[in-house]
Formats: sequence, C-alpha cells, structure tokens
Amino acid sequence: MKSTKTLVRVIAVVMMLVLSAGILGCANSYNTNPIVAKVGGVKLDFNRFYTLYTNTDSSTNPYYSYMQYGAITREQYADYIIDQLVAYGVQLDQVNIQNITLDSEEEAKLQQDVEDYIKESAISNYSSEIDSAITDEAKKAEACMEKLYEALANNNRKYDDYRKDIENSLRESALIEKLRKVNIGEVTVTNDDLKAYVEEKSTVPTVANFMSAWQSFVARNTEAAPLVMPHPEKGVEDDPETTDKDETVEADPNNAFFTVQHLLMKFSTEASGDDANDLPAYAEKDQNLIAKMTSFESGIAELTTEQFLEKCHDKEMCDDPGMLHPAYQYFGYIMQTELISQYYEGFGIAAMKLKYGHDWEEPEKNDATTTAEDAEKKPVEIEYFTLADGAEVAKVYTKAGIHYIIVNPNDCFSMYDDDGYLMFPLYDGDELVTDSEGIVTVKGHMTQEQLDAMNAIYANVQVDDTSDDESAENAKDIDVDTEEEEVEPVTAKSIYDYFSATKKSLVESDIYTEKFNAWKENTKVTVYRNIIKPFIKG
Repeated sequence: MKSTKTLVRVIAVVMMLVLSAGILGCANSYNTNPIVAKVGGVKLDFNRFYTLYTNTDSSTNPYYSYMQYGAITREQYADYIIDQLVAYGVQLDQVNIQNITLDSEEEAKLQQDVEDYIKESAISNYSSEIDSAITDEAKKAEACMEKLYEALANNNRKYDDYRKDIENSLRESALIEKLRKVNIGEVTVTNDDLKAYVEEKSTVPTVANFMSAWQSFVARNTEAAPLVMPHPEKGVEDDPETTDKDETVEADPNNAFFTVQHLLMKFSTEASGDDANDLPAYAEKDQNLIAKMTSFESGIAELTTEQFLEKCHDKEMCDDPGMLHPAYQYFGYIMQTELISQYYEGFGIAAMKLKYGHDWEEPEKNDATTTAEDAEKKPVEIEYFTLADGAEVAKVYTKAGIHYIIVNPNDCFSMYDDDGYLMFPLYDGDELVTDSEGIVTVKGHMTQEQLDAMNAIYANVQVDDTSDDESAENAKDIDVDTEEEEVEPVTAKSIYDYFSATKKSLVESDIYTEKFNAWKENTKVTVYRNIIKPFIKG
C-alpha cells in the first residue's frame, strides 16, 4: 500500500494548490457543492474530489498521465481518486475520534504558516504583473498582495473567506500530521536494524545505474553514496545453485572504474553529416579555434598536472561547463568499458587508452548488437602529450570539439572495500563504534586512516555554486544541479544519519499504515458515485 504519510502530504499539497488558484473557485458546472462521500463522521464535498481529479502534476498524481495515455480507464482513475479521498477522510475522522487538537504553540505556528503561504502564493502568482521598477523585496511582496486583493474583489470574494479556506486546509494537514505522530510514538533505530536495512538494500547495480547514482551523489542531488559498486573487473565463479549453466567469467584487469578530467575547446556548431567524418578538417575552418589550440599545445609540455587541471577548470579556457562544477573539478567524469557509449564518440576510447595503454582495444560487440555503422567506424585518432611531471594527456576530436583528457589524479572510490561495498562506519550518538579490531562498519571494520581519507573525499561532494551553467557538454546524460543552496557538508556521520533517518521513516510508515488499515476497516464509508458519474464518463 502507498505510504499514508505520503498520501496525507500529497492531498494537503493539492488542496492548497487549488485554494491558491481557487480565487475563482472550482470551475465546474455545479451550482452547489454536494457531498461525494461520508467517511465515519466526516463529509467530503465535491470540491475536494474535483481538486484531486483535475490535478495534473505528475509528481503528486501520476495516475492522471496514465489515464491521459490510455494506460488506465476513467473508471480506474476515478477509483484511485476516491481511494485517496477516503484515506484522507479516514484520518480526519480519527482526528475527531481521538480528540486531536493543536496546543497554543502549534496554533501560533499554524497562523504564521497561513500568512506565509498567502504571501508566497501571491508572490508566485502575481510577480510578473507588478512594476518591474520595484526591486525592494518587501515592496514587491506588498504589490503582489494588492494584486491578490484586487483579484478577490473582481470575483466577489472576501479576503477573510479566502484566508479561512487556506487556514482550514492547513489546519487539517497539521491535525493529521499530529495524529500520525501521536499514533506512531517514539521510534528508535538500532545499529542492528541499520545493518539489516543496508544488507537488504546492498544489491549490486548495473554499471550504468551505478554511474547515474554516483553522479547524483557527487553533485549532491542525493544525500548518500551508492551502497554497492559493481566490480566487473573481478572474476565471477559459477553459482552452485545453477549447475546446468557455465557462468564462470574471467576477471578483466582493465575493467575497473576510474575518472577523467578534460579541457574542451568547443566547435561553434556541433559537427554533423560529412563534417563529422573528418573532424580535424572541420576544426580547420574555425581559425579562432585553431589559434587557441596551437597556443595551448605550444606550452602543454611545460605544464604540471596541477597546472593542466587549472586550465580544465578555467571558463576562459575550457568550454565544458561541467568542468566548472566544483564537485566535478574533484571527481571528474566516471569511466569504465561499459560506459564508453555514454560519452561522445572518441572520448571514452581515448580515456580508456590513457588508463590502460595505447594498445588497449574496445571489446568487440557480439553479432546481435553489432550494426552496419559499427562495422564502418574509423579508428579513433588520438594524439598524446606528456606533461612536465610525466602525466599523459590524450587529444581527441569529437562532434563537440577538441578534448584534452587526463586520468583524474584524485582518489574517488576508496570509500568502497575490496568487495565493492561502501565502508559504512557505525555510531553511538556522535561517537564512533569501535572494538579491538578498529572502527566497526556495517560489513566489518575500518581504520581511522581510512575514515579520514573517506571524509576527505566526501568534502568534495557539493552542489554547484557557479552561475547559470548548463549541463556538461562531453557527456550526453550528465545531471548537474546548478541551484545554489545552503547545505551541510557530507561526512561519514552525515551518511550514517541519512540512512538511519531513512530506516526510521520506513518503520514509522509501517506502524502508521498498520493503524490506518485498522481504522479504515472499522470505518463506515459511503460514496455517492452518481455525483461523479459525469467525470467518469468524460
């Protein structure tokens, strides 16, 4: 069953959205607001049903899209909406039965929330309509509120009534949240609980899924590193449970994960068609690009690795905005044989040859996946340069431009043990759990030196603090979050806290869902389907 906690919040959000937009009221053909359902002692009116039924936000109502594309019928969609409405009513009924009320502090917070919501809603809805010369934030807010008052007056609606609707919606949400807290009680997650949870979630992902999860982590779109790193460079033995199959896979020492950084000199227009078949010739057409390339290469042998990386991170030199992202300046772009196709053609092969030697060859595809285009591909032309400290740089042309690639010297993956599991230290409060073998982890032990090295890596996990940069140009599916926000630094402790909170949330959800199901089973529910028939029929 869907988490009732999520359900409550979804409905509350939707209710508030319709109230914000509902200065005009619900746009339906009904002159009255009939009762759609009775749930215990709670009556649920048509406006509530209509609000949920017409919610097109896929993040809170994916079923609307399912109906739009024919995956479910209108009847099935209406049943889903009724289920949501009834679930909301069951909880409101329990608020009354259990005499859940707000204390003075909670009431004060509610009233402030109402004021904040109305103000934020006015700003969101009317900022585009006010005089652009108004720059003071307080005055902008006042002007937006005046627009709100004007809209209410134009629709014969009193502000007090509008505010009361907002307050009622937020009050219901606050009361249901308090109902939830009262019925869940105090939940404690032990380290044994956490070990069991991590064990359950520690399934080995595909290489592509690990790449996606890793990128989300380093760019701080998620709060914790993937629990398991696939290790395709390790040998795999037959599974004794499947004796009818030969599943032995030899280890490939050239199949580990590593990362690269690069300097991109971008074409003014991405190469295509015949131009893509002769990229050096295409580059020659851009004299400014050639001049930049020639100047850079004339001094490349005098650069140290550190100096080369500084140029990769210099927006005047490098045309890949991904290299301006503070996390990617440390972590670079993740690379492995199976990930070559994630990047522009030529980029991944050059990276692999840098890591494993110029003689490295891309594994041949099997007949089922080989295409005529694959068979006609020309070998990737790569030029190599040696930096002053001996590090090697590969130059390769792609459709995007000219890339100068270097294997990332930074340690990125040492938080994983030899079996690919995240070394996850346990805590007792703020203190590390230790024994005679060292720091205790969910899978074994680690040393203080390992923990320090791990935290040094985590310190580079962060959101982007650059301005208006787009996603990285060398990778087709890089996800770079450029929104600035205040966040606490990632540490081994913060990751422990994250997974502990996640496990606690799941336990709480299970407790509440069990109680909710018991309430629902003992609550009389009557749905007046004749009221909603016009919507079901379309």
